[in-house]
Amino acid sequence: MYRNSYVSVDLDRIRFNAEYFAEKTGKKVIGVVKANGYGTIDHMEVSALKEAGVSFFAVSSLDEALNLRKYIADEILILGYVPSATMEIVRDHNLSIVTVSREYVENTDLKDVKVHLKLNTGMNRIGVRTDEAKEILEILKKKGARIEGVMSHFSSADDDIEYSKKQYQHFKDCVMSLNYDFPAVHMSATDASIAVDDDICTHCRIGLGLLGYSAYETKLLPSVGLYSEVVMCKHLEAGEPVSYGRHYTSDGNGFILTIPLGYADGFYRKNTGKQVYVENEYGTIVGSICMDQLMILTEHPHAVGTSVELFGPHVDIVSRAAELSTITYELLTSLSERLTRVYYKDGKEVCRIDPHFRP
Repeated sequence: MYRNSYVSVDLDRIRFNAEYFAEKTGKKVIGVVKANGYGTIDHMEVSALKEAGVSFFAVSSLDEALNLRKYIADEILILGYVPSATMEIVRDHNLSIVTVSREYVENTDLKDVKVHLKLNTGMNRIGVRTDEAKEILEILKKKGARIEGVMSHFSSADDDIEYSKKQYQHFKDCVMSLNYDFPAVHMSATDASIAVDDDICTHCRIGLGLLGYSAYETKLLPSVGLYSEVVMCKHLEAGEPVSYGRHYTSDGNGFILTIPLGYADGFYRKNTGKQVYVENEYGTIVGSICMDQLMILTEHPHAVGTSVELFGPHVDIVSRAAELSTITYELLTSLSERLTRVYYKDGKEVCRIDPHFRP
């Protein structure tokens, strides 16, 4: 590491979380590793998931699928739009796609392409209408598509279980009416897998839950942390300002720590005023967060090189997301490639990847 600001990833915890979902649901787990494994680097997350018996993975786009294909030979499902002109690439790399819309199905060469029939049951993002599903299924057959599965997606399983139950019933009724033996049937992601009973699906799609986070209380183990270290510690006299805009002025108490991490690393400027953890005490981020650095007020002085936890065991990222009026997904996927990723197994560092220097 060249700046000593990094993302920590506990691979044992990821494996544990995958096993938790497999046991709880009684279904096969599709490991959703889109957005570069929600910031953990996709193929490293996959390595832990494969140890848990996961052999089916999902990403958001063709470029993500092609990158992951360099590392694994397992099933890869692309959850988002794949340009019709790229079907030869899809076939050549043994990838699976979803039915974005009726128009997409009608205008795309799907011969020998592995397809999951995506049903729009209320999310209204992508997917075919349920009242057109039977007809779309027949079109897929005529086109020679390899029909691998049927799927949908909940819109609000994190906070509205009753609506989610209705959405699931809509999905179930449609699937049963199709009278087709789909190899894979899946709708539930992390929160729905915990909160919604599901009696027809063969698989569950788990993304954030694999990293240990959910809207519900569970046995999941959080696996990701964000750390930096002190590069300067100083005492300011009363009246001395800190950082751009002079939005914070010292009252003469405590110490100001500087760390080499800022908004270019994906750490939002709105974190000013929030707490971080420094060697047995909590400190408060003060002044404007800079592009590459930020300042922390602590009661006690701390030596250069002291570790600073921005989120982790002492600073809950789910709570921090709520404080910032956002979601855990956004905080994780915002972590930039300037940050080294450090991986742990059995409590020991086993690997580190600096995305800047990947071949």
